[in-house]
Amino acid sequence: MAHLIDYAGLYPPANLQLEEAFRNFVKYQSDPEAWMLSRFIVPAKRLAELPNFEESLSFSVLGRGGKDDDDFLENLKLDLADIQTFRLLHENAAVDMLETALPVSAFAGQSSHGLVNKTAEIFNINGLTVFFETAAGDDWQERAENLIRALRKIKDKHVGFKLRTGGVTANAFPSTEQVAWTIATARDAGIPIKCTAGLHHPMRHYHESVQTKMHGFLNVFGAGVLAVTNNLSIEQIKAILEDEDPASFIFDEAGFAWKNLRIVTSGITHARHQIVSFGSCSFDDPREDLQKLGLLA
Repeated sequence: MAHLIDYAGLYPPANLQLEEAFRNFVKYQSDPEAWMLSRFIVPAKRLAELPNFEESLSFSVLGRGGKDDDDFLENLKLDLADIQTFRLLHENAAVDMLETALPVSAFAGQSSHGLVNKTAEIFNINGLTVFFETAAGDDWQERAENLIRALRKIKDKHVGFKLRTGGVTANAFPSTEQVAWTIATARDAGIPIKCTAGLHHPMRHYHESVQTKMHGFLNVFGAGVLAVTNNLSIEQIKAILEDEDPASFIFDEAGFAWKNLRIVTSGITHARHQIVSFGSCSFDDPREDLQKLGLLA
């Protein structure tokens, strides 16, 4: 779970003001569990609003997106300008990731391939890995497959797929079938995944606030690392995603296991290059739940 959590305090349900969220992120750097923390999530257009800081901090920047292909590409220029200005002002800031949603229009014909190529070329030159997201909806899987196919063709693999794993309403949560399909398809394509939303808690469980079952980050990332090293089928991945028994998830000095499936520590390190991190508006909920499970002191 090293560097697993990207702190997204600006976003629901926390919805903190920028200064408060950033102050939390800086404070968390000195906490005993800081090893679990990765990047601060911030929109490119709000980078200039961040207060001065002296710490060496990591950032993942959210792109503006766009209503169509032309709008998307114009906004990319603005995103890059914001990032470059921020880097000049803060030499101790590591801005190495951009997350952006492709417009639905990008999935007409082969348009997504062109947009992905142009975006990857622009941002890879500037030292950023780009994670692309496609909008939810009835045609989500078709668009996701199209996007992963486009990402697979990028020779320089500083690109990835962003999976939305929840939200503030029940319909924002993908099914376990969709999550399992994404993990397997991205693995087979050699494409990294990062997740966002809905993964505040380690174990899958029913949550009253959204009136549905929320995915657990131990389920998702446990399934992810095991899928990469054990070449699991979609049905096997789905079984891990749906397991609500903490006793099935075993950590020891040798590595990690789910029931009789095991991965050694070196394998986890390798697999985590492919299943990267998740954005959470809370850093407290994940670690408090892990403490309750006896996985953190």
